[in-house]
Amino acid sequence: MIPGIRFAMAGLMLCALQVSASNIDTITFGAPDSEAAHDFSTEQSDVITGGLGEPARELLPQSPFTFNGGSVGFHLAVNPTCQNYLTVKLWGSDKGAGRGRLILYLAGQQVGYRHEGDHDVLNQCDDEAVFQGRFLYQTVALPPRLTEGKTNVSLRIAGLGEMYSYGTTFSQYQKLFITPSRGIYRAYTHTNTFFEPDAAEKQGAYLAPQIRPPGPGEEIITQMRSTVNQRLQNLMVATKARGDQRSAQADILFLAEAYNTPWTTAYHNPKAIKALVRTGDLFLRPNVIGNSWVAAGPLGEAVLRVGIAPLERHLREEIEVPTNFPFVPDWHRREPLEEPSIKAAEAAPEKIRMTRREAWAKVLHASVDWNRKNGRRFYTNQSMIADRNIYTANRGLRLLDESEALPEAQAMRYLYEAVGLRPWLGNDLDDGGSSEPYGTNYMEITRKGLSRELGYVGTYGETILKFMRDIAELTGDENIRKQLIRVETARVNFRYPSLDADGFQQMKLVSEIDARTAHFPLSYGAYTIPDIREAWWMELPAFLKDPVSVGAAQQCLEENQYFPRLASRINDPDSLGMMRNVDEYAAVKELPKSNFRLPMTDGQPDYVFSDEQDAVVALKHGTERLFLNFYFRQEFGVSGVVRILDVGTNIMRIASVKSQVEVDSSGKTWTRPDIIDTERTGGLPPPGETIHQAWRGEKLPISRRPDDASRPKYGSWGPFVGKAAFYSLRYGDYLFGINTTTDETFELAVPQDQDKAQELVSRRELTLSGPLQVPPLSSVVLYFGK
Repeated sequence: MIPGIRFAMAGLMLCALQVSASNIDTITFGAPDSEAAHDFSTEQSDVITGGLGEPARELLPQSPFTFNGGSVGFHLAVNPTCQNYLTVKLWGSDKGAGRGRLILYLAGQQVGYRHEGDHDVLNQCDDEAVFQGRFLYQTVALPPRLTEGKTNVSLRIAGLGEMYSYGTTFSQYQKLFITPSRGIYRAYTHTNTFFEPDAAEKQGAYLAPQIRPPGPGEEIITQMRSTVNQRLQNLMVATKARGDQRSAQADILFLAEAYNTPWTTAYHNPKAIKALVRTGDLFLRPNVIGNSWVAAGPLGEAVLRVGIAPLERHLREEIEVPTNFPFVPDWHRREPLEEPSIKAAEAAPEKIRMTRREAWAKVLHASVDWNRKNGRRFYTNQSMIADRNIYTANRGLRLLDESEALPEAQAMRYLYEAVGLRPWLGNDLDDGGSSEPYGTNYMEITRKGLSRELGYVGTYGETILKFMRDIAELTGDENIRKQLIRVETARVNFRYPSLDADGFQQMKLVSEIDARTAHFPLSYGAYTIPDIREAWWMELPAFLKDPVSVGAAQQCLEENQYFPRLASRINDPDSLGMMRNVDEYAAVKELPKSNFRLPMTDGQPDYVFSDEQDAVVALKHGTERLFLNFYFRQEFGVSGVVRILDVGTNIMRIASVKSQVEVDSSGKTWTRPDIIDTERTGGLPPPGETIHQAWRGEKLPISRRPDDASRPKYGSWGPFVGKAAFYSLRYGDYLFGINTTTDETFELAVPQDQDKAQELVSRRELTLSGPLQVPPLSSVVLYFGK
C-alpha cells in the first residue's frame, strides 16, 4: 500500500488549532459608518429594517429582469498566512425559493460553484424558513491563492435566481431573479472553522415550540379513497391507455394492486384486467428497453401481482407486432433515445402475429437480458430501482414462459447486491461473469447502514427506505426485511427538531449537508420516510411493525404533522401511493404504542453516530445538534471540505470548512478547472459572461482505488478518489478524528494547551498526554468544554 500523505498547507495546519480571537473584520450592512469604512459600493440594493430591528441590505432585481440580481461590494481584512473564511449573518425566518441565491466573488472571481460543489454557494433560500425567529450564520472558505500575502481583499455578494437542476437549457436551468433577496446583515472574515459572533450582537430568543393544534383529520383518508376509485374508474372506462411510457408504468402497477385491494372499484373486476392489458401492450413499443432503468419491469410486476388466471383469456389473443420486435437498442452506439410513442410502433413497415403471452414474454426476456448486461447502476437508490425491475420482469417472465427466465437465485442475487447484502458486481458479461468495476467488495450499504455513494445523501438516501420496503414485500425475503430495519435505524439519526411553516414543533431531515441535492429545509418534516414524492409516511410501520418505524410514525401523529401533509397531497398524481396509504394508516392506527422517539428529539439522551465509510457524524450533546459530512461532494480528488450543520438553541451555523486529511494516494493529482457550475460537466454557465473560478488551479490528491477496481479512471469522478483515509477537524470545543480505512491506524494530534477532554463516542473522560490512536473504521470526538 502506498503510505498515507498529509494534505494541507503548513499555514493551514498552524491556524487550524486556533480557537480564540480568530475574527478579523466585520461589515454591518445598512450601517453608513461601517459601510464607509469598508469601501462599500452597491448596484441595485436597498437598506431594510429586518429581524430584531437590525439593519440589512436586500439585493434587488434588475430592470428588465435577468437571472442576475443586484450586488454589494466591500473590502475586508484577512490573515496573510492562514486559511481565511467568510461568514454572513442572515435572518433565519426569511423564506421563499424566489429569493434566489447569494454568490460570493473574491477579486472578481466566483468563490465556489453554482450547483452542488464542495465549495457551495454563499446561501440559498428555500420554500420554508430554516431557523425561525433567530439568526443563521453561513460560512465558506476563501481560496488561499487569493489571500496569501494579503491583509485586505475585495469582495462582492451578488444575487442569482433560483435553479431547476434538471433543466436542459439555460432558461430552464437558471430562473430569472424577480424577487428581492433575503436580507444580508453582516459579513465577517476569520480564521477559525467555528465562527463565534460578538456577545453584544442581538440573537433571537429560543421559545419552546408548541404542538400543532389538531387540524385536518381522517376525513382526508375518506376523500382519498374516493379519489382513488374515481381514477380507477377513469382507467377502466377509457378506450385506450395513456400514451406516454411514464404513465404506463404508473397505471399498470396501480391497476395490478387495486385488483387485489378489497375496498376499490377495481377489486377482482374484469374491467380492471382489460385496462391492465391495454396498458401492458404499451410495453411492446420501441424505446421501452434501454430508455430507463425500469424498462419492462412494471409489466412483469403486474403479471406477478394479478397472476395468470385473470389474464389467461387475453394472453391467448393474437396481436400484431413489428418483425424486428422486441426492440433492443445497440448500447455501444450510445444513440439518443426518444420518448416512446404509438406512432413509432405504427411506422414499422412489416408486422407479424403472435399471442400476447408470447409478445409479453419476449419483451420481458429482452428487458431482463439487456438491463442486467447494460443497465445496472452504482448509486444506491438507482441500483435498487434498476435491480428491482430486473427482478420483477423476471418474475413475470417465469409465469409466462419459465423456460426463458433466470433461476430465482440468480434474480435474487441482483437484489441482494442492491440492498447491500452482497458486494455489488456491476453489469453481467456474456461469459457469465461480472464487470466488477469497483472491485469484488463494493457494498451498496455501509457497515453502519447508510447508502454507499459519494458521502452522506439526504433525500436520495431516504428513497431507499421506500424501495427496500417494496423489494422486501415483493420477495418476502427475511434477510432484506432485516436489512431494511438496519438502514432505517441508521437514517433516523439524521432528523433534528425544528418548526413547520406555521411555527409548530416538527422534526426536519438533515438536508443541509446533503452531497446530492441543494434544497433545505425539506418542507413538511421527517419522521419515518420524509417528504419525498415516493413516500406517504406510513409505509414502514405498516409493513415492518418494528419499534423504530412505529415510534417515529407515532411521534409524527402525536405532533399532528401527518394529516396536514396528507391534505397537501389531496391531488397528488401518485395514485398507487395514495391507495396504499389508506390501508397503511389503518394498520398503523391499530399498532400498540412504541417507546422509541427520534434520537435528536428534546429529552433524548446524548449520543454520537458515526459512519466512517461515508465519513459522516451526527452528534447530540446537550442542547446542540451537530452534523458533519467530511466526504462532501469530493468527486475527483480530496479537498478536505467538511460541510457542517450546527443547530443550537439561539444560533444555527451552516459551514463549509477545511479539515486536515491524510490520503492513501494514487500518486496522481486532479487540478481544479476554471468551471463555475457543475464540476462533472461544466453545467450550463451564463451565456455572454466570462466568470472565472476562484478555486481554479488547486491541485487535489487522488485517493487510491482498491487493487481490483478498474473504475473510476483517475481524473474522472466516482467512488474512492475523493475520500481521505483520515480526517481531523477542530470545530469550537470539539475535535474530530475519522478513520475511513479498514486496515490502518492513525494518530489524532491534540492541542497542547488541553490536558483533559470528554471522549463522546465512548463516553469516557480522557487525560491527554499525546496523540490519540484512531483504529480502522472508527471515530474519536473530543469535547474540551464544560
